Amino acid sequence: MRSLRAPASAVSALALLLAGCSGTPTVDVDAASAWFAAVDDEPVGDAAAAVGMKVGPGSSGEVRADFEEPVEIIGADARCYGGDDVTASVTVNLMNTDGGQLTLTEQIVCDTEPHRIRFGGAYARAVSASGTTPVPTYLYVTAVTAG
Repeated sequence: MRSLRAPASAVSALALLLAGCSGTPTVDVDAASAWFAAVDDEPVGDAAAAVGMKVGPGSSGEVRADFEEPVEIIGADARCYGGDDVTASVTVNLMNTDGGQLTLTEQIVCDTEPHRIRFGGAYARAVSASGTTPVPTYLYVTAVTAG
């Protein structure tokens, strides 16, 4: 009996160790902050607006950019810092020229690369973005204009 108990105990201990390793991922917030600062310094190019925020569990709040004249928005590039194990829920709102609102929400991998959320050409007087992740990190959304 004794020889069966030792392997069973070892298997149980290994299972507990592996279970502890499969928890919620973490993000180096200092590295995420440095990434955010670098992204925030990049030129916007043909985009109408770029907005960024710190996000985390629960609501991140909302950031908004208003335009002097309505612009045609064809999409938004969303990116966040966190590695392949972290995803973000990103919501982008376009405030249309007629007073209406177009809202799209997508899940993106936090791999620092831009992920396009397509709008199909809506004229907007403002754009806002919000996002959530299971861990604190940073999210950056750039609205992209036609032309």
